[in-house]
Amino acid sequence: MTLKKAYKTLILTILLMMLTIVLYAYHVTKLTLVWGMIGLTISAIVSIFSILLSIHQVKHKKIVNIGFWSKHKFEVLDWFTFLSISLMIIFMVFTFAFLPSDVEQYSMYPTLQPGERIVISHFMYEPQRNDVIIVEITKEAYPLVSSDKYIERDQYNRVIAIHERIYFVKRLVGLPGDQIDFIVDENNPSQSIVKINGEIIKSPYDEQYYVQDDQIDILGQSLTDGILDEGRYLAFGDNANGFTAYDSILGYERDYPGSFDSRGFGAVYADDIIGKVIFRMWPMGAVK
Repeated sequence: MTLKKAYKTLILTILLMMLTIVLYAYHVTKLTLVWGMIGLTISAIVSIFSILLSIHQVKHKKIVNIGFWSKHKFEVLDWFTFLSISLMIIFMVFTFAFLPSDVEQYSMYPTLQPGERIVISHFMYEPQRNDVIIVEITKEAYPLVSSDKYIERDQYNRVIAIHERIYFVKRLVGLPGDQIDFIVDENNPSQSIVKINGEIIKSPYDEQYYVQDDQIDILGQSLTDGILDEGRYLAFGDNANGFTAYDSILGYERDYPGSFDSRGFGAVYADDIIGKVIFRMWPMGAVK
């Protein structure tokens, strides 16, 4: 690494650090990634250390080159600098813009299925109707979500982690100010159909959303004269009412329940909508 290149790389590292500070200060994302900020900090420190060591070595270059470090120190420092700056950029992208994640539940079936990999956009996201969104769930904000949801288990049903917050993927169907009505189902008077702004809402697969009396009570907590309160949103799963499918592990068909969504835990808060799903990495394809 030449002295000129070292100074240019140092300036680039400082600019990336300043950009990180600005993005963090302006709260461009609602998602808090502690590991992302830690990774950024460590990468910046390694980059600056490598660059300063390169500058020192260039200014005090000796003619005699004995040993591996003496012969290859500039190549090694070049690689450390390149890798640390690359990691800074990667951590910045994850922390402030796009983040890969996994689908673990059947809530959005068949749009999204367990085991699929998705990309989440969370840079300055503003909720839009019909977006496939990511909702941050905590016990304080959503007390109707059972404690079992926060427990992570392995394939043998052993507890491996207990989380303070979890994330649901849903479709945004109701916005603040929408008129929400519940019409008794003529075919089954024990349940009602959800209408928004005078229209019966349906999943992308033409399924109506049904609610029971207790679910109407839950949704009603965020309604004022049938109008969805400011800062509250309705998030439903594409798996509207459950389905039957073959379970390859059990070896027979089984019934899967409908999505656990706003019908079960209430309207979501604006601050808890952290982003939307924009792409499916595996199997590859757009998410609509």
